Amino acid sequence: MYHVPTAAVVSSPDAAPLEGGAGETGSAPRAATLHGPLAALRLIATSDLHASLMPYDYCANRPNLNLGLGAVSQQIAEARGEAQNCLLFDNGDFLQGSPIADYAANARRRRAHPVITAFNTLGYDAITLGNHEFDYGLRFLSQVLTDAQFPVVSANVATRLGKSPARDETLVPPFTILRRQIIDRAGRAHLIRVGVIGFAPPQIEEWDRDTPDGRVQTRDILAAARAWLPRLRARGADIIVALAHTGIGALDPDTGTENAATALAALPEVDAVIAGHSHQVFPGPDFPASAAVDPVAGRLAGKPAVMPGHSASHVGIIDLDLERCRSGSRRWRVVGASTRIGRRSTGPASATPALHQALAPDHRAALAWSRRRLGTTPTALHTQFATIAPCAALDLIAEAKAMHVRAALAGTGWEGLPLLSAAAPFRAGGRGGPLNYTDIPAGPLRMRNLSDLYPFPNTIVTLLLTGSELATWLERAATVFCQIAPGSTDTPLLAPEVPAFLFETIPQLSYAIDLSQPARFDAQGRLVNAETRRIVGLCHGDRPVRAEDEYLLVTNSHRAGRARLQDPEADLPVVFTDGARVQAVIAAHVQRNGPVAASPRRNWHFLPMPGTTVSFAAGDGAAAHLDDVADFRPIRLARDGAGFTHYRLHL
Repeated sequence: MYHVPTAAVVSSPDAAPLEGGAGETGSAPRAATLHGPLAALRLIATSDLHASLMPYDYCANRPNLNLGLGAVSQQIAEARGEAQNCLLFDNGDFLQGSPIADYAANARRRRAHPVITAFNTLGYDAITLGNHEFDYGLRFLSQVLTDAQFPVVSANVATRLGKSPARDETLVPPFTILRRQIIDRAGRAHLIRVGVIGFAPPQIEEWDRDTPDGRVQTRDILAAARAWLPRLRARGADIIVALAHTGIGALDPDTGTENAATALAALPEVDAVIAGHSHQVFPGPDFPASAAVDPVAGRLAGKPAVMPGHSASHVGIIDLDLERCRSGSRRWRVVGASTRIGRRSTGPASATPALHQALAPDHRAALAWSRRRLGTTPTALHTQFATIAPCAALDLIAEAKAMHVRAALAGTGWEGLPLLSAAAPFRAGGRGGPLNYTDIPAGPLRMRNLSDLYPFPNTIVTLLLTGSELATWLERAATVFCQIAPGSTDTPLLAPEVPAFLFETIPQLSYAIDLSQPARFDAQGRLVNAETRRIVGLCHGDRPVRAEDEYLLVTNSHRAGRARLQDPEADLPVVFTDGARVQAVIAAHVQRNGPVAASPRRNWHFLPMPGTTVSFAAGDGAAAHLDDVADFRPIRLARDGAGFTHYRLHL
């Protein structure tokens, strides 16, 4: 383990900024005072790692020296070496998201989880939980955390809710106080007590409601914060850092908001915020400026804040200027701060030797697991154009889920109802970048390919829906598209504020999407245009879907929870759930049924718009699959700064 007995590596307090600081995006003037000794404290943070650890692309089965925590471990060491007093945090969503995580969750093993091994090795000071920590169930999470050599905190996730947030039985401690030795600018040593409190999206309660081995209960982030922060201060915390696995939203949000970082920063006890969850970068151009959000200086409600991307793409750095208090219970207070984002090096960067050595056994085991052969596919399974045309990859997901549930319901009273299955392209560009696509070539199909195709450990859930509710389901999926004016030229097709993975298709239904209409729902699934509909001609077989018809829809645990959150008044009965993970269901389907289907079902399309073109941002592998969208007569336009290639499509 890398120990940090004081607060980090000793070096000159006037050291130069982190090299490769192309990610340095803002700073604020440092305030000075003569009232007491001055010191500096650096906070270093990662967030949304999604088990991206080693410089290896398991899905592509090749090394990638620019990938994972290993690629930024040297930068973390450099950031520590530049400052005399440092703390290292992680902001959640570390346990899921890569084949090494899938291997660790499925294998019988006695070693610590590879992510915990990495955190122990690098000497993390504290972490919080994100929503994806619950994907494998509470039993697995609890077992994983027993090996952590650092505090794990979360103030709004409980196993039992009390009469008030302060009486909740939280899953892990709501906060911790790190007692560290800090060196002031005159070289004198002092004690500082840094309070660290954690928060997660309250939607976890619904997203993971169908987890087979127990449920958690959650509080609104701000309600929990208002209850616990005064107690943290009363326990003696000089400085309070909020590890907030939540996005940057409004200063006065609705109760239960998923994006509470701005409002959290406005609470008087909070000195600094590490935000996350939305996979964005702050400070930086991802966010528009407002009275409460300064995307240049890195301020939320006037407090220093960072959001360091995802998958170890960035490291967040907050430098706090502290003054020793002459009176009162607090020993230190913040008198100035600067924030910046350190981007992952553009050149090859190997993991630090200690991290490489610690993870080597798990890396070898994950490689063997990921290379297991399951079957074959006669056609490429890719998501390069999954949001604009039917694709074989989504058909495979939907078919595997449907056959699993059909077999389970055989001989029951549900057998006579039409069985449908939804599928989504989890890797379809967007904030994940131009390499964030599934692209499995024809040939052998291995476990690593399924981790690529279906990266989440969601479980099978079957809902009973009416025809009206089915139409609503597809309307929400169609929110990913911009409204297109007839006769317009090269309007962007995909709405930038809506993640592409929210798109879904149901291959057993046929329908068209009318892009000339505004979206019926917004990015959060809220009804915004009650008079408009994009889904037209919805049919099951040759029969139009009527509002009162009943269908069984096979989805997953997360989507079922999201649907309940988006429409709490709707009755969405769960007909069947057996705890089977979708990834395992697909693997069994491929092994049992041989080669997958050679071509996708052409079950949906855009309504024709003669004389109209749109611009579609595609990944690096799209050029090899242009035949799949030949009907759009694609024309390559240009490559943008993010690395996406834009094509003109004729509607």
